[in-house]
Amino acid sequence: MTDTAMRRLPSAATLLLAQIRYQAKLLAGGRAVVIGVGLPVILLIASSTRQAHPSAADIAGYACFGLTLTAWNTYGVRLVAAREAGVLKRWRATPLPRWCYFLGRIAACVIVAAIAGAATVLAAVLLYHTHLSTSAWPGALAAFVLGGAAWAAAATALSAAIPTAEAAAPTLMLIYFPVIIISGVFGSISEPHWLYTLATYLPAQPLAGAVTSALSHPPGTPLLPVRDVAVLAAWAAAGLATAIAVFRWEPHRPARPRPPRR
Repeated sequence: MTDTAMRRLPSAATLLLAQIRYQAKLLAGGRAVVIGVGLPVILLIASSTRQAHPSAADIAGYACFGLTLTAWNTYGVRLVAAREAGVLKRWRATPLPRWCYFLGRIAACVIVAAIAGAATVLAAVLLYHTHLSTSAWPGALAAFVLGGAAWAAAATALSAAIPTAEAAAPTLMLIYFPVIIISGVFGSISEPHWLYTLATYLPAQPLAGAVTSALSHPPGTPLLPVRDVAVLAAWAAAGLATAIAVFRWEPHRPARPRPPRR
């Protein structure tokens, strides 16, 4: 390859940014917006009929619900469907570096999921005049980004074990709802104690706790609880490491060859 051709190749940063924009447009389709933004806002409005103003914990719970729906369910289903349709196989055959596609897809998911979570908080501010301090938004966004990375990395790792696109949604939902429920996203659960302790090590309860802390931010306390940040960071790192080791580009079921023409 000549020096002129080498100079014409886009830089790694340019390729990564282009991939993030492309994947974000695909993920932020109509279904993702309705599920990740519309459903949490509807639940927030429905819950507010029982009280004048939703609490910081309520807002954080519904915001995390929208974020995790996007970063786990929508993202995971789309990833498995793309693999089984041969899309990932074709991407691997292009000159685009594999790490660029891999990282771009996760980064796009984190951005869209964080926007979904922020949209619920914004709805609470606009509809119920919820007062937030100047540090609430940066803290909540930081928690959304870290939580989105943890859930997206875990979904990427799990995608290798899902054999078909039809099995993706049931498998992801079967894991998702028990984790969300025992983590107290829709209401605190303290009994049995062992179940509450287990929830503190899963990525839902620390995410909701970090967002709640950012929105309320009592004086003299850290913006984000250190333990919650550590748990989310551990999930993101472990999920990414596992995904790199087990990620599948090839479909589980190869396409059947067409019968020869007579």
